[in-house]
Amino acid sequence: MSRSKLIVFTLLVAVLGWSFLPTDLTKASQWKEPVQRDSQQKVGESVIKKREFQFADNDKYWMRQITAEENGQPHRFTIPINQNYATFRYRDLTEDNQPYWKVINLRDVSELPVTPGFIESPGTYLWIGEPVVYKELGRGTIETLPEEVLPIEVSQTPNGLQLEVRLPQVENSVSEIWALESREPIVHWADQSTELAWLRLDLTRNAKWLYNGYYYKSPTTYDPTAENGFWRIPENYVAASLLQMDGSEAADKMAYVMLRTSLEQQEQEGYWKTLPRSEWLWEDYGIEEGFYDTRFNTGAALQMLRGCIQYDDERFCESARRYADFFHDYARDNHYVVEGERPGWLVADYTGPNEHADTHVSLNHQLAELNFLYRFYSRFGREIDRELADLMLTGVVNLGEKWVRENGDLHYAYFPDGSFDRPDYPYLTYNDLLETQELYQELYGAEEATIARLLESKRNWMIRNNVSNR
Repeated sequence: MSRSKLIVFTLLVAVLGWSFLPTDLTKASQWKEPVQRDSQQKVGESVIKKREFQFADNDKYWMRQITAEENGQPHRFTIPINQNYATFRYRDLTEDNQPYWKVINLRDVSELPVTPGFIESPGTYLWIGEPVVYKELGRGTIETLPEEVLPIEVSQTPNGLQLEVRLPQVENSVSEIWALESREPIVHWADQSTELAWLRLDLTRNAKWLYNGYYYKSPTTYDPTAENGFWRIPENYVAASLLQMDGSEAADKMAYVMLRTSLEQQEQEGYWKTLPRSEWLWEDYGIEEGFYDTRFNTGAALQMLRGCIQYDDERFCESARRYADFFHDYARDNHYVVEGERPGWLVADYTGPNEHADTHVSLNHQLAELNFLYRFYSRFGREIDRELADLMLTGVVNLGEKWVRENGDLHYAYFPDGSFDRPDYPYLTYNDLLETQELYQELYGAEEATIARLLESKRNWMIRNNVSNR
């Protein structure tokens, strides 16, 4: 079959979405948009914000935030359990830092551990976040103040167990908490795969879910940073996991809330800024804070595309479309031409709000970008997206074996002077290559030979070094 006929044939299927589309179409047909309610109240020198999403089945997501200009008494509110028995299941770590579920009886404690977890009692089920107190450091960065946190209190009343949340009012700081409430079990723990999927989610040690987005542990190379610093990252790793949990209504609801929040952070031009300054990008290329990172942005846009399909929500579709349009313009203005039988493009990883030196092209960034374009093409059928993806894939293919290091691993990046340097990630790029090959084969009906060779070389290196592609 000719390449052109393959394109026409695969479009009949691919334009509807990628491999998990049947499940997503079912979800989209059943999904009903929740009602969002936001409110704000000034109490003394503090501002209390409340956000709620009321779902069609009466489940509710809520969040409270209090911003204090001066010290004051804690803001308190209660959560009735109305049963005499309830458990709290939370993610704990073994001595060698392996996660496991720990379950405690609420009748045996007066306070909950300061960590996200699941309250479970007949008729009352909550996925509740940890109380967080932090101060703003600027540039989308916070520093948590664990010493100021007040644990959730547990008490017995004539009507049953009750939780009391206490959000401290600490001068020039913010206190927050969130929860998803339901009358039905939020997670079916008897399913081992489901249990393990939820166990992988980290919203306490390395990441925080806050009123205005998803925050990740700040690298020491970012400015500002702190020992307990977290920065608002465009790509939400927890949302990405939740979107893949087939059959979990709680995952669907929380992912929806997270995507709606991410919409608020998308720039008018269509991308999401990295607000802190990266010291190494500043030193190597002169890039200032508020820069564009292709990998984080492509991950964020892919989540919007996934939400577009899963929820049939035009806001998510438009968000993904705006990013795709932005990326077309960016790629046109920030690429290196790689000559070959057909010229290809390598698109620079970063740009900033200021004039700066040309940046390198990481193989994993390049692959993630073209994978997104292929997926966007599969959903919407825009030829310009497939054409740019093909052009970028050709850029990778034209360099061929030059990507391979002497030890069989791959080079991390191509640099403006035509050189290759830096060790690659242990398995990230392998997974990207694997996805590229799968998408290419779905679209054109055959493997891409150079990608197959790069996969083989990387896989053999991983085997020799006991690296798994988890």
